[in-house]
Amino acid sequence: MDFLKEVKEVSVSVLPIAVIAIVLGLVFSVFSQGDVSLVQFIVSVILVIIGLSLFLLGINMGFVPVGNHLGSAITAKKNIALIMLVGLALGVIITMAEPDVEVLTEQVNTINPALGKTLLTVAIAAGVGVFVALSFLRTITGFSMKISFAIGICLLFIVAAFVPEFFRAVAFDSGGATTGPMAVPFIMALGMGVTAAMGSKEEDSFGYAGLASIGPVLFVLILGALNRGEINAIGTDSESVALGELFLQMVEEVGMALLPLVIIAILVQAFSMKLPKVKAIRMYVGIVYTFVGMTIFLFAVKSSFMSVATSLGIAIAGVGNWAVILTGILLGATVVLAEPAIWVLTEQVEEISQGGIRRLVMLAFISVGVASAVALAMVRIISGTSIMVFLLAGYGVILLLMPFTPTLFVGIAFDSGGVATGPMSSTFLLPFAIGAASVLSGDTATASFGMIGLIAMMPVLTIELLGVLYSVISRKEKKEISK
Repeated sequence: MDFLKEVKEVSVSVLPIAVIAIVLGLVFSVFSQGDVSLVQFIVSVILVIIGLSLFLLGINMGFVPVGNHLGSAITAKKNIALIMLVGLALGVIITMAEPDVEVLTEQVNTINPALGKTLLTVAIAAGVGVFVALSFLRTITGFSMKISFAIGICLLFIVAAFVPEFFRAVAFDSGGATTGPMAVPFIMALGMGVTAAMGSKEEDSFGYAGLASIGPVLFVLILGALNRGEINAIGTDSESVALGELFLQMVEEVGMALLPLVIIAILVQAFSMKLPKVKAIRMYVGIVYTFVGMTIFLFAVKSSFMSVATSLGIAIAGVGNWAVILTGILLGATVVLAEPAIWVLTEQVEEISQGGIRRLVMLAFISVGVASAVALAMVRIISGTSIMVFLLAGYGVILLLMPFTPTLFVGIAFDSGGVATGPMSSTFLLPFAIGAASVLSGDTATASFGMIGLIAMMPVLTIELLGVLYSVISRKEKKEISK
């Protein structure tokens, strides 16, 4: 029953994009001219749904209970150094196992093989680990959430001033990719465990994933400042690998990525959590589901899903600039409205505001925001405008709104930045952008990235605006009651 529920939610997320891809692929003869046939793509879509469903089910069964327990257990020790050390270690390990990070680093490696996929992954993981530890410290000390985010954002733009454009785009994409299906539930579980154990305010339950996502941006920017070597041009024709060989490669990579987390789960169960036998078996079954699901998902994505998206980007770019922008708007609106986590988020905000902010209004705001973000990414590819122009404008408004936004909404806003950057953003939208950039941009490597960073920014801005609106409505209601 749980699996069928996950299949339903994942299908709602994946199928709209798949249908659009099939229709456009048939119109532009992508399946007849490319390396992937229509049948292969349909099979890959089915495998993506099955794999992602198993993965999400496994995370909830196998790893979220461990995260909740660890969050409470380490805080009970009242040892700040221990809490931060555990947060650092878990942040690194979780991120190494994040499928969205795997997909992003694979595509960056295609653009700039000299950088090294492993080096980029380590930088991203280290950034998450350090900032997960800092987010725990913020909760323990009661340091202002608003000031924490303001300092983090300002620091990013200061460092970005000394970094090549390519690394700026990749860095902000990294922040969005880390808030994926593996990291978010685990980090949130850890954070809520810490909050509960510390007896902190409700508003402190949010902001963990948002603050953690600043870390990879900063660390990749630092990596960019240190690595100013030549950036290779994109090669749209990748070396073909036999499907059997690719599957075995995914089994090995997923196994190595999950192994540290599995060891932690086993040790926590044996020496601390000590779940009853039935619940322990359920946890171990969840771990198996996670492994199988992640393997199937990455295999399907790399075997044909991303290549079709890239081919579509190339084909539609050949029609004209207007076609790329309109397609970007369509894909952006479809991705966000089909993302199950968006519906969960809007329901939470409606409950928190006690109906003051309607769910459909929020969905409309987020849909327009994400569609605009994808369109802006296409405009950037066409015009060659620096990613910093869009990011400075967006985050400038976010910082200006922050003092007027309730603290609870600030935490929700930054956490929700990763909600819109779900698996479809890294596996379909980004490859589409890479394909379009290979045709429309004179600097393909620089123009290809930045879309995920823009998508991650828009929900922050949107929910802050809604938080301000909620605050105004609340004040008016209080005045009317006092009369």
